[in-house]
Amino acid sequence: MKILTHPLFSLLNRRLQTLLLAGLLVASPSFGHEGGHDHAEPEHHKSEAGESQHHAEGEEAEHDDHGDHSDHEHGGHGTGENKEEHAHGEEGHDDHEEMVSLSPEVQEEFGIRLAEASKGVLHRYITLPGEIGFNGEKIAYVTPQYAGTILSISVRLADEVKKGQVLARLESAETLVSFDVKAPIDGMIVEYDLTPGQTVGSGVPLFTVADLSTVWADLRVYQRYLGEVRKGLPVEVQGNHNGTNFRGEIAYLAPTVDEHTRTGLARVVVDNEEGVWRPGEFVKGRIEVAEIQVDLIVPRSAVLTMEEGNVVFVQGEEGFESRPVQLGRSDADSWEILAGLQAGESIVVDNAISLKAEMGKGSFGGHHH
Repeated sequence: MKILTHPLFSLLNRRLQTLLLAGLLVASPSFGHEGGHDHAEPEHHKSEAGESQHHAEGEEAEHDDHGDHSDHEHGGHGTGENKEEHAHGEEGHDDHEEMVSLSPEVQEEFGIRLAEASKGVLHRYITLPGEIGFNGEKIAYVTPQYAGTILSISVRLADEVKKGQVLARLESAETLVSFDVKAPIDGMIVEYDLTPGQTVGSGVPLFTVADLSTVWADLRVYQRYLGEVRKGLPVEVQGNHNGTNFRGEIAYLAPTVDEHTRTGLARVVVDNEEGVWRPGEFVKGRIEVAEIQVDLIVPRSAVLTMEEGNVVFVQGEEGFESRPVQLGRSDADSWEILAGLQAGESIVVDNAISLKAEMGKGSFGGHHH
């Protein structure tokens, strides 16, 4: 195509281009996107605005959730003043829960006894099974010097006899002369098995006489305890006598281990003047094998279990405080305190359960005395 270069044509070309461009800007579909941008752009901006608004609302909602969470954590109040008031209320509630005030009269009525927390000694015990037996040093077997026939019997089972007392009369099988058998010691007839007319040989036990004023408690020592059990250690022998136990010490420790039971033997000589311990009965021996010095100790009766854990009740100026404590080692009577209590503080050692009950009344709207 040949381009017109005449000045007139150049002017016409420029005007034509101007008109075409103007028309194209209005009508040409190939530029619809650019031309319609004035109409589409608001939708686009509207969408972006909507997203921005939605995003902003989401951030605000998230912030509100955080605020609710914070309020929840601090009691659900939006203002510092309300939070402070709520905290004050909670503080008062805690005091109400943890402090009990009782008059001296009520304390006496409840049987509450106080003592100071202090250092002390824990006792380590082991408990071993055992059996009551005759005191082998105070038992005698009565035998005839000659073979013969039983003519008469003077005593029966469980009779108390004195040394030299006639127990039975026999007739010698060789000489037909009668002779007596007598008690060699003071004691009780604990065994005999003979009848009149029975023929017995010399040296055959006719009676067993035992002095039961003392008996032996033979305890079986498991191998793992052999290194701890020693002669002279204190022992409490426990039987089924309605709380009647015997406190003594290990008098004898066998140097060998029983080949059948694989246990050692620890023996306690038990006083039996009242006759409550009977040979053949099973018992337990509680042996104190160690003493442990600790910095702070309280009786077991002073420690209670509550929602906050193990506590003791400490006496203060305004009443009794429920104090959480950390427990350490223990024995049958006491607990070691590792934390939560100081030496010299006054604590409840008897009937602390009464204070726990009073505290429970307070938590349900009751009042303290």
